[in-house]
Amino acid sequence: MEPRFYFATCQVGAEKAVKAEVLAEHPDLRFAFSRPGFITFKDATEGIAIRELSHAIFTRLWGEVIGQTRESATFAELVSRIPQGAIVQCFDRDQYTPGDETEGFTHDAHTVEAMEKFLAVDVRAKLASVTRPKPGDAVWSLIWVDDFHVFLGRHAHNPRLLPTPGNIPALAVPAHSPSRAWLKLEEALLRFNPAIEKGWSALEVGCAPGGATTALLDRGFTVTGIDPQFMDDRVAKNASFTHVRKPARFATDADLAKCNPDWLVMDMSIAPEDALSELGHVVSVLRGLQGKGLKIRAGFLTIKLNDWKYAADIPRYLARLGKIGFEDLHPVQLASNRQEFFVYAGAFRV
Repeated sequence: MEPRFYFATCQVGAEKAVKAEVLAEHPDLRFAFSRPGFITFKDATEGIAIRELSHAIFTRLWGEVIGQTRESATFAELVSRIPQGAIVQCFDRDQYTPGDETEGFTHDAHTVEAMEKFLAVDVRAKLASVTRPKPGDAVWSLIWVDDFHVFLGRHAHNPRLLPTPGNIPALAVPAHSPSRAWLKLEEALLRFNPAIEKGWSALEVGCAPGGATTALLDRGFTVTGIDPQFMDDRVAKNASFTHVRKPARFATDADLAKCNPDWLVMDMSIAPEDALSELGHVVSVLRGLQGKGLKIRAGFLTIKLNDWKYAADIPRYLARLGKIGFEDLHPVQLASNRQEFFVYAGAFRV
C-alpha cells in the first residue's frame, strides 16, 4: 500500500508552529517536504481513515496530497486526475509576509500562468469552477510551490474555512484606511460572521493610526480608542470617534466613564503578557464603572508573537483571556496577520 501524504499551507515564517500543531494531534505522521508557507507530511500507517486537523491555529489549509509534478510536460496529466464537475481552486503558496507583497501581487498568479501555458482551452474551461463550496464538499486545489513544482490536493470544506482559494479572503485595504489593521478586522468578520446591530459601540485598545477603527466606523459603530500614538486625521476628526491618548495601563474611570462597549478590539505592538495585562486593566476599569451592566458581547483580539517561540505559550494566553472574562475563544492566524495570531471571543462573562 502506498503511503498517504498530507499538505499544510501557512504564512511564511509559521512553518515550525505548523509542524508542532500537526504533530501534537497526529504524532505518528512524519515530516516530508517544506517550502516557505507549504509543508507536507507522510502517513505510513495502513488502514487509517483520512486524517483531519481539528485544532489548527497556524495551519491555514490542511488536506490530502493527490499528486504532484516537477515538470511542465506532466502538468496536464496531473490535472487529469481531477474528476469531471469537481470544485477546483488554484492558488500559490505564500511568498511574502503579509503586507510585504509587491505591487500587483495576486495569490494565484503562478498557477493561473501554468494553466494558461500548459493546458488546452477546453481543459481550462472544465476547471473554471464558480461553485462556492459548502461544508462537506470535496475541494480540489492546484497549489504552485516552485518553478516548476505544482501539487494537487483535496480537502473537505468545513465551516472554519472561507470558500475562497487557499482559505485566503478576497480583501484589499481601501484607500481611506490608514493601515492594514482594516484587513484584520474585516477578515475576522468574514470568518466568524458575528451579529452586528445599528447603534453599537466598540472600545479599541491599541487603535493608532486607525485601520481597524476605520472598519468599525464604516460599519456604523461609535468607537473609543486607547493609544498613546496619534491617529490619522481622517479618523481623529470623525465625530463618532473618541481618542484616549495614553497607554492602556493608565486608563482611568474618567477616561472610560462614557464607554460601555458592545465589542472590545485589541491590537497592541507589545509582548503578549504585557498586552494581556493592559487588556485586563481596561476590562477591570469597565467592570468597576458598569458592574453587571457591562455590555461586551464579543472580543476581536490580536496578540503579537515577538518571537515565534511564544507560539508554544498560546494555551496560557487563552487561559488568561478566560480569566479576564472572554469566552467561546477561537484562536487562528488570519491570512492578514503578520507575526501574531488572532482570537475571536464569541461571548463575555460579566
